[in-house]
Amino acid sequence: MSKETPFTLNGWHVLAGFIAFFGVIIAVNIAFVIFASRSFPGESVERPYEKGLRYNQTLAMREQAIEENWQARFEIDNKETVVVHITNSDGPVDGLAVSVRLFWPGLPDKDQHLKLLPFGPGQYRISLEAQMMPDRAMEFEGQAVRTNDEWVFPFTGRL
Repeated sequence: MSKETPFTLNGWHVLAGFIAFFGVIIAVNIAFVIFASRSFPGESVERPYEKGLRYNQTLAMREQAIEENWQARFEIDNKETVVVHITNSDGPVDGLAVSVRLFWPGLPDKDQHLKLLPFGPGQYRISLEAQMMPDRAMEFEGQAVRTNDEWVFPFTGRL
């Protein structure tokens, strides 16, 4: 009869268990970091530092827009045309350079920067391809620049 020797735990076994345990922990953490950074890169606003520096200027422009009763109404016609209606206390406003940034939270690769064209009294629009519009809530920020004095009317919203 052969006698089996009992298992004895030595230093190599402890070292292998230690390395395996922390290797699994590190691998799971790396996987979580990769999945998290792919779904949301951490920056929801372009150039946040520069926007922060111009914050007082933005507040002054908003106050002036409130005083002059500027309003922007944003809509999407048939999932392919972006339309912005801009009015103030005198009615529809023409002669503006209007641009809009469309963005979907969590989908930074779908962001779009658009320059709208005048279409009628106080109306600015641009057509898009239907596949460019993901089927989920979107946010927008835009600005209308008066060409005669370069005053900027900023507007934001969510659809």
